[in-house]
Amino acid sequence: MGRRRTIGRSGKYYRVVAPDWVDATDTSHSKLRGGRWNPAGEFGALYLNATVQVAAANVRARHAGRAIKPFDLLPKARPELVSFEVPMVDVVDACTAAGIAALDFAGSFPYDVGWPPCQEIGRQAHADGLPGVAARSNAEATATTWVGEELALFEKPRVRAARVRRRFAEWYPDPIPG
Repeated sequence: MGRRRTIGRSGKYYRVVAPDWVDATDTSHSKLRGGRWNPAGEFGALYLNATVQVAAANVRARHAGRAIKPFDLLPKARPELVSFEVPMVDVVDACTAAGIAALDFAGSFPYDVGWPPCQEIGRQAHADGLPGVAARSNAEATATTWVGEELALFEKPRVRAARVRRRFAEWYPDPIPG
């Protein structure tokens, strides 16, 4: 890995949650199972989306290749959206061209990059006391495009979640006809 770069991030972010989740800031599931930026069993990460469009792309990605699509779910089982206010944090830069190059990834990142190299970067960042990683979203990424940015914050970050969740029909884009 080259010289890791950091980048500041703050403001409104979004998390897609199951309707029965009590605590939208809970990172225990990602600690148990792991995620793109955190190895299973080591530490948790709160995965947030920079825009509603990125959140919707992640929902579609979770249902890719499945017979049941998001609109096929019963209304009470459809994912909800929680917004968060993230204070200014300096995180690993995996979103700008310079940040991606410093991590020794190709300019097409995140396309065709698996979890292991990302988890190693997350592991090193966590060990160094960095609070997380800002990265291009892998949801619906191609070799030349990505839908937007995600923010992975390690452990139980100090973020404020909105008290009101937006129900699926209130936030998810209308289905594409055809």
